[in-house]
Amino acid sequence: MKKAYWIAIVIIAVAMGFTLWAFSSSMTPYVDIATARRMGTPVQVRGKILHETAYYDPAQGALRFQIQDVNGERIEVVYHGAKPDAFDTAPETAAHGVVRGNTLQSDSLVVKCPSKYDDQKGPYKRAVAPGGSS
Repeated sequence: MKKAYWIAIVIIAVAMGFTLWAFSSSMTPYVDIATARRMGTPVQVRGKILHETAYYDPAQGALRFQIQDVNGERIEVVYHGAKPDAFDTAPETAAHGVVRGNTLQSDSLVVKCPSKYDDQKGPYKRAVAPGGSS
């Protein structure tokens, strides 16, 4: 093989290695609440939003609420930022942040749209022609 091919292969390999390293270091794992409390590093926690606990704290400019994970464990989430549009009707959320004390200090929230992921409804409704046949 020519020397130019070897140089190109090495450059491509180094670029791919750097890309994989950069991508993997930016990923945050999804964990349950117990694991999030132990880690002390940024994590993502999924949970059911306990809407009865939600309130906006104007003194801190923060949305505070509790979530409950699949194991039944609860944690308070403190989110500084605009409340997501679908928050009031969303059944679940994924909060990204770090657990400090007994709260998850969240820097981003992703809420689950209640109608978009409803298992009882299909993505398309079948149209029925007049007279009952489709």
